[in-house]
Amino acid sequence: MDQKRLQYFVTVAEELNFTRAAQRLHVTQSTLSAGIKALEHDLRTDLLHRSTRSVKLTETGSAFLPEARAAIEALDRARAAVEPFSMGLRGSLTVGVLSGLTVIDVPALAGEFHRRHPDVRLRTETSQRGTAGLIERIKESHVDVAFVGADIKDEHLRSRAIKKYEAQLLVPADHPLARRRSVRLTDVADEPFIDMPVGFGQRQIADDAFTKEELSRRVLIEVSDITTIADYVRHGLGVALLPPEFATAAGDALRTVPLSDVRLAWTLSVVASATRPPTRALHAFLDLIPHHMRRDRVF
Repeated sequence: MDQKRLQYFVTVAEELNFTRAAQRLHVTQSTLSAGIKALEHDLRTDLLHRSTRSVKLTETGSAFLPEARAAIEALDRARAAVEPFSMGLRGSLTVGVLSGLTVIDVPALAGEFHRRHPDVRLRTETSQRGTAGLIERIKESHVDVAFVGADIKDEHLRSRAIKKYEAQLLVPADHPLARRRSVRLTDVADEPFIDMPVGFGQRQIADDAFTKEELSRRVLIEVSDITTIADYVRHGLGVALLPPEFATAAGDALRTVPLSDVRLAWTLSVVASATRPPTRALHAFLDLIPHHMRRDRVF
């Protein structure tokens, strides 16, 4: 089996649509379909369920997908070891990104990477489940590297810290707790909260803290972009647990109050798999990150 057919299969598996996959690969649908059928013939099994309305992975296809990705990466590494360095990097790289992230100038980072390594197929994706979703995608070999908001303690992942955060209570300036020197979780458990959806790292840390104290709280509004939470608090829709720097733009409209009984801290990190050998493309991408950090941005 050749690498092109493997890449055809991986792309169709990601898109679950032959039209979009063909567009990504810059081939005709008939060429793509023939390549997939040839691969299935080589393997003597069906990898995809096809109908006029949908494409789905078979059980065999789901099992084969991570192996196909690993085979493509291995072939890329083998080819890179014998090609002259001047020919540059090849292969593919999928980058997971959190909504609202600007501390890393991802468009500029992607642009420089593309200019340096035009033969690497670079794509980005987000997840509605935030950090948890991106980590799952890494473990499933769908994503090569991701920016996530959590302290990573997982032997299957390797991480590099970018920026650390520590949360305080964020309230409107006229809130009864606004003039307190500090608060405890019990003081705020009955307040309506603005927070991120379940799965995002910052949300998980807050939920765990309340659970540990055998407290429950009500999240009134969920937003996937952490940088917008302060605006909801400013308009009196609830309180939030955020680093103080997130409230700066609101000026006197908001107050931050330290927590006296718990430390809610989390880290923005870049994460990759620890179980798959890193490709040269991944190394090249990681090396460029420090050059595209924006010190003037909060997140």
